[in-house]
Parts: sequence; C-alpha cells; structure tokens
Amino acid sequence: MEKLCRKIKSKDRGCLPVKDSDSYSAYELKECFPCLDTPISYFFVDRFPFVQWLSKYSFSTFVSDLIAGLTVGLMVVPQALAYASIAQLPLQYGLYSAFMGCFVYTIFGTSKDVTLGPTAIMSLLTASKATNVHHPVDMNVRNAVALTLLSGLVQFLMGILNLGFVIDFIPFPVINGFTSAAAITIALGQVKHLLGINHKIGSSVIETVEGLIRYIKDCNKWDIILGFSCIALVIFLKYFNAHNKKLEKMTSKNLMQKIAFKFLWIVCTGRNAVVVIVSALIAYALSTQGKDDVFTLVNELPKGIPSVKAPDINHDVLKDLNSLIVVAALIGLLESIAIGKAFARQHKYRIIPSQELIAIGLSNVLGSFVQSYPVTGSFSRTAVNAQSGVKTQLGGIFTGAVVLLALAILTPSFHYIPKTSLAAIIISAVLTMVDYRSVIVLWRVRKVDLFVLLVTFVATLLLGIEYGVALGVTCALLGLLYRTMRPRHKLFYNDNKGLLCIEVKQGLEFPSVEYITKRIINEIDYQNNHGMVVKVVVLECSKITDMDYTVALALNELSLQIKNFNIQLCYRGLQPSVKQTLERSGIDVCDETVQINEADLMANINWDSQEHPSLAKDDPSQSLLHPISN
Repeated sequence: MEKLCRKIKSKDRGCLPVKDSDSYSAYELKECFPCLDTPISYFFVDRFPFVQWLSKYSFSTFVSDLIAGLTVGLMVVPQALAYASIAQLPLQYGLYSAFMGCFVYTIFGTSKDVTLGPTAIMSLLTASKATNVHHPVDMNVRNAVALTLLSGLVQFLMGILNLGFVIDFIPFPVINGFTSAAAITIALGQVKHLLGINHKIGSSVIETVEGLIRYIKDCNKWDIILGFSCIALVIFLKYFNAHNKKLEKMTSKNLMQKIAFKFLWIVCTGRNAVVVIVSALIAYALSTQGKDDVFTLVNELPKGIPSVKAPDINHDVLKDLNSLIVVAALIGLLESIAIGKAFARQHKYRIIPSQELIAIGLSNVLGSFVQSYPVTGSFSRTAVNAQSGVKTQLGGIFTGAVVLLALAILTPSFHYIPKTSLAAIIISAVLTMVDYRSVIVLWRVRKVDLFVLLVTFVATLLLGIEYGVALGVTCALLGLLYRTMRPRHKLFYNDNKGLLCIEVKQGLEFPSVEYITKRIINEIDYQNNHGMVVKVVVLECSKITDMDYTVALALNELSLQIKNFNIQLCYRGLQPSVKQTLERSGIDVCDETVQINEADLMANINWDSQEHPSLAKDDPSQSLLHPISN
C-alpha cells in the first residue's frame, strides 16, 4: 500500500509531498487518492497525534518540556484563582478547571505550544448566564459545570463532523469589537475588589457602574494602595522582561550572566505569581500581629483534588443556559484555533482544526466530571510556553501536575491572598486586549467594517457577550449578502457600433441577477431616450466562474425581452462550466456567432469612470423595455 501511494504521488505533482505525507490528515490523503482506502494507521495518527512525537522523544526534549511546563504552571495557578472570580465562582474552581485540559490536550492536541485552561473571555461568558451573584453558590457551580459538558459535546461533534469552518463566518471586526468590550467589562467587574468594596454588584456594565458609584464611600484605602502597587509591579516586570531580553542579546554570555538572565526571566515571566506571593506574605505578616482586617482576603479554600462526579443536568439548567451553550462552544473554538494557527505559522508546523476541536471538546467533557467550568486556549500562557522552549505537547503534563500539587498542598495558604492583588492581575492582563489601533486602521481602510466593529462593541457592553457576538455576525453577514446582491460592475456604450457592454467584476449569483438585468434595461432606456440606438448587449463573463439555473433563466428572460426591440444579447469570455449551464438550460449562446473581438471592443468602447445617469433608476416600470404581457 505504501509503495502504491509513493508511485501515485510521483506521477501527480499536484499531490502532497512524499516526505511530508505523515503530517497530512487521513481525509486529505483519501481526497488525493480516492481509489485507495485510507489505511487505519493514518486514521489512528489523526486521532492520537501524540504517536508522531512520542516515537522520536529524547531526554533533551524531556528537559525542555519539563522547564516549559513548570514555568507555565507557575503562571497558571494565580491566573486560575483570579479568573474564577470573573466567573463568579469560588476560587478553587479556577484550579479545578486548570489541569484536565493540560492532560487531555497532550494526547489529542496538534499544537506543541497551546495550553488549555481558564481564560478571561470564557470566565466572562460563564458569568453572563451560567452564574449570578444573587444565586446560591451551589446553583452557580451546577450551571457552570453543566455548561462545560454541553459546550464540550458541541465542540466534539463539530470536530467529528469537520465543522471548524463555521468560525470563518466570524470576521475580524466582530472578533475585535467583542474582545475589546469583553476586556472593559472584565476590568470594570474587578474594580470593586481593587477598591476593597465588599457589597454584591451586578455583572452587567450598567449595574457595575451604578454599584461602584453607590458604594464608593465604603472602599478600603489599604486595598487601594496594595492593588495599584500590584498593577505597577506587574507592568514594571512586564517591560523589564522586554528590556532584559534586549540586554541579554547585547551582553557577552559567561555562565554567571546566563544564570542571572535566566533568573530574571523566570521572575518576570512568573510576575503574577510574584505579585500574589508578595501580597500574601504581607497579609500573613500583618495577621501574625493581629491585624487580620487590613486587607480583604479570599475565603478559605477546601484542600485536596476535586472528586469525580457526573454533572447535574435538568430542565432548569437547560433553560438557564439555552443559547449560551453554542456561543461558548464557538468562542472557545475561535480562541484556541486562532492561537494555534498563529503559533504554528511562527514555528513552521501545521495544526488540524478538526482535531483541535476534538481535543478542546474532550477537555471540556472530561473536565466537567472534575467540576471545571469551560476552558480554551490561553494566549498569554501559550506565548510563555513557546518562549520557554517547549518541544512537544508533553509540557502540559507538568503544567497540570503543578496545579494538582497546588490543590493538594497549597490551598490553606491561599486564604492569605488579598482579593485586590488578584484584581490587579486581571486588570493589567485584560486592558492590553483593548485594541484601539484597529479603529484608526478601519476608519482609513473601510468604514463599513468599522461600523460592524462598533455595533459589536456597543452591543457586547450593553447587552452582553451573547447578543453582542450575534449582532456583530448578523451585521457582517448582511453586508456580505448586500455585496452579493449588488455586485460591482461597469457599463459602457459604443455609439458607433450600437454596443452596450456590461462587465460584472465578481460572481453573478441568483440574488444579484435581477439587479443586473434592471441595470441593463435602465441603460437601454436611457440611450434610447437620448437618440442612441442599442443593437447588441454584450455581457462580459470572464470573471463569472459559476452560474446556477436561476441566473440562466433570468438571462434568458432578458434576452427574449430585448429581442422584441431587435436587440441581441451576447456573452463574451464565457467559462466552460458557465457556457455548459446556459446551453443545458436551453439558451442559445451567441458567444461565437457575433463578430466582436477583444481588440475592437477594448479600442472603440469608451470606458466611463462615472456612472451613467440612468444607473440611479432602479424601477424600470416606465421603461420602453418594460416586460410585455403575453
């Protein structure tokens, strides 16, 4: 079988290279060689990608994965605690959500860099409907865990059915507007912890602003001082890390310098952990002096790894979640695959989107049994993973092990973590997600796209993520539909030969054919009213690559209609498939019979860069060529 595949590949240069055949999915191999049944080994490698890298695993690779995994673990623990507060869940559920995805993705994932776990966006999505500050904790946990299972099943089925292309219908302006609005929503939601306000405040932007104004008098000055100090420290370490990298490249590297640079890099990369540890030590030192009420601390966290149990799903849960299940699945897919593709391009390997969906779906499905809320790929942790020199997906095993170790041993000490330090971590992280530069670029490039971005942004802020994304996608699709219904075209007329030519500059589909025929009729009417005689209408078809029966029928009706006025409809530059459709529809194609050559057409027809006055007329009801009743 392998020899036969090689023989066929050598004959067809358009097929996949022999040396890279193992990296292509079974579906692509089967598409290239339909005469062959796909070997079961290809299918197995598709579904279990770890087989490819495990056979070549070495000790040096193990060391690189170990260092990267521990580094990401140092980062994920404080982030998980902070993101759980965004999801309006007890903090331990952030850690419950941070380990299962690491283990599952090691087996099923196709990107060596991506790390799965809780993210700010998915935490906000969970808080949008699954949880509520006014609901009992048990109810919030039940809904969040059920959302994990159901959205994971949707993602898994999408992966099995190869439906990853669905994200292609979510354009950049929608993603950008939604992300920026979500970042502002998240940051506003953390301001109360930054200020030390202990009152319950609603989750929407309007409720949050009202609550902050109402309770601003109850803020804690020590929380404010510590919170802003933490933000300053995080920002300082972030920019110091960038400076440290430049300095490392410029400096000669002896052993001590290498150790110093590596130590500084670890401190700067684990800046979130540094902030949490320093804040907790300050709070612990004050508590030993009997000053337990200086800072607002997190509640006691239960010690130990979560028990395995099935999610509780009933009619009330489904009623609470409804459309959020699909939205969470799509946003999780969008985040993870976008991150995976970005790092795959950077490090010159490829991912399989459908397999990524399966990996994310299984991570959520299995994670729901250990009380996880929905997870997806994290950009910040993926970037750190790549910078740490990870070689394979096995680095996720060590990241997950760090989280389990924290759950088993460190949870009692988490009680001393001030809430304001976690809020500082979140605010400093999400504010970089607000992309104001895109507004300037879209204003210069295409204002329609800017309108879509602003609609998504405002709707997400005021109505929530679910409705914001839906409205944004709807606006984008309506714009796409309008461009399909009103294709770009150009009309020009040669009065010497009585030629009226229309060039359609994009495909001609059934929603747009009525518009084009109206334009032709209006132009003939305009020329006749100004003493011009149209003898032939030429439809330039070189850019029309496909045609359906509705279009063919409409063109035939146009041909019969103008024939009553001794005007002939001809086609120029017909593609073979389009010509075949017209002929099979019973239309007499005069492309070859009319003596119009390209040189004559281009030399003698006056291209008018401005629209004819008649093009403003959409209603040909008064036209000389109004359809004649039988």
